[in-house]
Amino acid sequence: LIEIYKGRFPWSMLKGALGRERTILADGDDQSLNFPYAMVEYAFTEELEDLKSGKEVKIKFENSGAVNQALVSNNVVGFLEGSDASMKDEYIIVSAHYDHVGVGRAVDGDSIYNGARDNAIGTEAVLSSARYFSKNPPKRSVLFLAFTAEEMGLLGSDFYTKNPVLPLNKCIFNMNTDGAGYNSKEHITVIGHDRVGVLDIFEESGKAVGLTIIGDPVPEQGLFDRSDNVNFAKHGIPAPTYSPGVTAFDEELLKYYHQPADHPEILDYGYVKKYIQAFIFSAEKIANLSTAPKWKAGDKYESAYKELYGSE
Repeated sequence: LIEIYKGRFPWSMLKGALGRERTILADGDDQSLNFPYAMVEYAFTEELEDLKSGKEVKIKFENSGAVNQALVSNNVVGFLEGSDASMKDEYIIVSAHYDHVGVGRAVDGDSIYNGARDNAIGTEAVLSSARYFSKNPPKRSVLFLAFTAEEMGLLGSDFYTKNPVLPLNKCIFNMNTDGAGYNSKEHITVIGHDRVGVLDIFEESGKAVGLTIIGDPVPEQGLFDRSDNVNFAKHGIPAPTYSPGVTAFDEELLKYYHQPADHPEILDYGYVKKYIQAFIFSAEKIANLSTAPKWKAGDKYESAYKELYGSE
C-alpha cells in the first residue's frame, strides 16, 4: 500500500513525527502489518495516470529498514494491609512515575536529563508515604505503585490497569503525584481538584503545612489526561494528579521542565518536604473516609465510575 500524502500539515514535521523511534506496549497482539506500507510525498503523477488507463505500473523502493527491539522495564508495586477488618478489602493507590526522558540533546554541554522535579519529587512522595503508612496504617489498604514509561506514553500505568494485582473495583481512589516542576512555593496544584469529591481534604492538607491548593492553571492543555491518573480515571476510579505549585507555564517553569538543568541540587527541599507532607495527609484522610469518594456529577468519567462500582 502506498499512501500519497496531500494533507495541509507540513510534510517535514509529519515525516519527523512518524519516522522517529517510538515505543509501544506489547499486549500479545501482533501490531505489525502483514504487507508493505509506505506514506510518501512524491506525487506519482504519471504513474497514477497509467493506472487509471489500465496500464501496468512498476515502482521500486529502497529502504534502510526498521529494527524492532523488545525492551523490559518494570513497574514497582508495594502493598500494605489496612487496619480495619471491615474496610481493608478496599484500598487506595498511591502512585508516581519514576522514569524521565534520559539522555538527549545537549544544553550547555549537559545531555543528562535528571528529572528532579519530574518526577523524583513524586517518586519520593510514594516512598515517604510507604514509610509513614508502615508505622501508621490507615483503615483501608494501600497499594503503592511506581510506574515506568510515563514519558513514553503512559505505558506503565496502561499496562498496570490492564493487568492489576488487585481488583480495580476495590480501589476507591488513586492519589497520583506528577508535575512539570514549580514556579510557586506557596501553592500545591491539584489537576482535577474539584472533580473527585475530596476538595475539602485537599484544602485541609494544604492548610496544615501552610500551602494553598489551586486547580489546573492551563485547562486548555488537557493536563488531567496527560499523566498516569487518566488510565485509572478511564476505568472510573477517582484519580486526580497532585502536583507542585504551578500558576502558569512561564519561563521559570520551562527552564527546568524536560531540561538537563533539572538537577536535584537546585530544589527547595523545605518546600518539597511540605509538599510531601500534604500529599501523605491527603492520602491518609481519603483512606480513612467512611464513604468512598465520587466523581463530580456530570464529569466525563462518571459513567465509567458507575460501571466499575455498579452504582447509580
